[in-house]
This record gives sequence, structure tokens and C-alpha cells, in this order.
Amino acid sequence: MSDPRPPAAAAGGKILLVDDDRALREMAAGFLRSLGHEVDDVATLEQARARIRARPFELVLADLILEHGTGLDLLAEIRREAIPCEVIIMTGHGGVESAVQAIREGAYDYVTKPLSLTRLALDVGRALEKHRLEQDVLRLAAAKDSAFGGITAASAAMRPVVSLLRRAADSDSNLLLLGESGTGKELAARAVHEHSRRAGQPFVAVHCGALPGELLESELFGHVRGSFTGADRERKGLFLAANGGTLFLDEVGTAPARVQVGLLRALQERRVRPVGAEQDLPVDARIVAATNADLDAEMAEGRFRLDLYYRLATFVVQLPPLRERREDIPLLVGPLLEDAVRRSGRRATISPRALARLAGYDWPGNVRELAHVLERAVLLAEGSVIREQDLPLPEPAGPGGEVLTLEEVERRHIEQVLAQCGGNKVRAARLLGIPRPNLYRKLERYGLETGPLPGELEPVNEAPPAPAAPAGGPAAEPPRRRQSGLF
Repeated sequence: MSDPRPPAAAAGGKILLVDDDRALREMAAGFLRSLGHEVDDVATLEQARARIRARPFELVLADLILEHGTGLDLLAEIRREAIPCEVIIMTGHGGVESAVQAIREGAYDYVTKPLSLTRLALDVGRALEKHRLEQDVLRLAAAKDSAFGGITAASAAMRPVVSLLRRAADSDSNLLLLGESGTGKELAARAVHEHSRRAGQPFVAVHCGALPGELLESELFGHVRGSFTGADRERKGLFLAANGGTLFLDEVGTAPARVQVGLLRALQERRVRPVGAEQDLPVDARIVAATNADLDAEMAEGRFRLDLYYRLATFVVQLPPLRERREDIPLLVGPLLEDAVRRSGRRATISPRALARLAGYDWPGNVRELAHVLERAVLLAEGSVIREQDLPLPEPAGPGGEVLTLEEVERRHIEQVLAQCGGNKVRAARLLGIPRPNLYRKLERYGLETGPLPGELEPVNEAPPAPAAPAGGPAAEPPRRRQSGLF
């Protein structure tokens, strides 16, 4: 028995099913849902138009003959309005010529009725795979067009962020970058610096939480010789080291109160006073600050100065977490994997299943965690291809990651149809499009309840009676019938 499941990368498709035959529509929609797809099903052309206007679909499965129109009409509208989705036309045997015409006009394929679930699953999987490959190409082109200092911005969540960073680079105002740890705040700060008028000058970075308050103050503003124990020589400080360029204050929310006072004065007056000095020194450094802290809460608790916040937040950009920009993950994997390969000295590529697993993970550590996972996977992989099992990630929760056999898909689908028919096997067999004896055999094979309900005991007419055995001879076998193409 062949496996009708689509490739793993094509699972979870958004599909619109359009057919005025309710029984067939419900059967096909139920089967596709059992494969993990999200299916909207409608009966008319007008309903299909309304659904397409209301939400995006990756694939439209449309019957050739519909009320007040045809599937070809819907195909023409989708192509005319450049809606990014694939179209498969369903047709009876007499409509094959029209279905071939549909392919000429841009449909992905056609399927004939009665539907073969194996053929339907394969065609749907291939159509979704084609759609997603084309969308990946478009996203890659968009990412290249919007490239900004190494920042990947193919996703809808990142494109406005890059637009804001470009505008920040054109200005000399202070910039505050907000976002979870690992979202790329320092990369954004460097990109702004490299695209600003200060690009040829120093970019100096300091982590405000990495040093005790006294050392951080000296690190930022400098000190004179003898100003404290151990100060055996003069130090000019990072504000002066960044003179003419950009000073990046990472995790500024962790700066102690005394350092915050010095930062406020430096931002207000563009002058700093080294520890132990009597004179101020002029500075010309553009300030880019970043934090993953909730500064509103920090200010409410009195741990961060309100006036310093307003000085830093002339221009504010919020960087989204990686789970909100999943479209960027395949594009991020390439350069991050190259870095991991270069550091490890091993050759490695990544399999489609492993890439799909990366795209489905929530990444609490964001891009930094993705880089770490890829570096470990390069070392853990037994060969030169990183497989799904090589990824050091927790097992996916829930049934979404479950891979079903064809028999399990069929069993669940029969259960679903029986429930829909209230346990009536006559109606269930009719809805499934198979002879009732076939249904009874499947119920017995899968260990489902097989006793008839009241009213189900009418004679079975699907097969002629077996011919009588000749006198003295063995009983003749009943003629064999071809199994339905539905299962």
C-alpha cells in the first residue's frame, strides 16, 4: 500500500476546498485535516471569493463545475489579482479537456473524480512544496534588497525594523534598542554605525552589567593617575575612545545609579569628567544603548532614572524575538552554519527535515541560541548532513509532530466519518465512497465496532451471489471485485 502523506516540509498547509458536493467536500476536507492541513471548505464561487479576500491560502482545490461559475473563473481571478497560491482543479472524467486547459492557464494540476486519496495527498503535498519554494525565493530576494549591515529582513516583522534602523542611521540622535536577549541588538547597533556619517570612526561597545559600578565608571569616563588604589596610570575612558564615532552601551538598564548620573551629564553637556580629574573634557560620540529589561518597570521601582531614559530614547527600535519572524530562520541558517563549519573545520549541510524542525522551534534564546544549536549540530552529526536527530533541541510537545502511517490515517478517518454519521455504516460507506462489505472488513481489521445498527440489515447489493457449485464438485468462489480507488 503506498503512503499518501505529503513530504514533511509540505505539512500544515492552508487550503481552501471549493465543491458543491457536500459529501465529497466533507470527506476530502476531513482527510486533509487528518494529514495536518488547515482546511476551509465552501460550496460556491462567491463563498470562495469571500474567503480568499479574508485570509491567505497556500492552495485552492476547486471543482470545475460550480454554482454561478466554474473553477476556471476562480483560477483566472487568482492569477489576475496575483494572489500567491497554487490551484488544483477537480473534475469528472468528462471534464479532463477543461482541466488540461486549466493547467495551461496556470493551475498546478488537476485530479479526477472519484477522488483517490493517495493521488490527492501527493498532489497537495507537491503543490504546497512548490508554493513554499517559490515564496522562499521571493523572501530571499526581498532580504537581499533590504539587506542592512548583515541583518536578515525577509519577514513582515523585520522589514519595518530595518526601515527604522535606516532612518536612525541618517540621524545623529541617540538610539535605544529594546528586545529580548539574543535578538541581535549589537548587530543592529553596528549596522546603524556602518551606515551613518560616523562609519569611518570607532565603534566602541561596553556591557554595563559586566563590571562593578566603580570599575564601570572608570571604564566609561576614564581616570587620572592616583585617583584610587591601583590607578597607577591615566586612562582616557570609552567616551573619549569613541570620539567621533559611536559608543554602544549594552544592557544599559543594569547600570548603577552613580553611573547613570554620569551618563546623564555626558549626554546633556557632551562633556565627561574622568574620575579624580578637576576639568571636564569635550566628547563627540553618538550613543546607541540597548537593554532586554522592562525600563518602564525599572523606572517605576526607582532603579532607572526617568531623565536618563528620555535622553537615551530619542529614537527607539524594538527588535522582535525569533519566534515572531520564523520566515527569516532558513535565511539565518545559511551564514550561521558557515560560521560553525569554519570554526569546527568540518563540512556540513542541513537536511530539509532538520531545517523544518528549526523553523518550528520557539527559540527562547533567539538568534544566539540558533547559532549555538547549529554549532553543536555540526559537531554531533555523524556524517556531513545534519539530520533532525542531530539537533540538540527538546522533543516537540503535543501531537503536531506525530507522523502517522497510512493505516492510522485511514483508521482515524473512518472513525471520524462514522461519528459524523452517528454510527450508521450504510451512510458512512456511502460517504466514504466504498462498498459496505469493504467498510465492514476495514472495521474488523482496525478493531472498530462492527455490529449493524437497527435499520442497517437491508440486503447487501454491492456483489452478486456466488454461483451454485456443480453437483459433486467444489464450491465456486464468488467473482473478485476491484477495490475502490478511494482507499
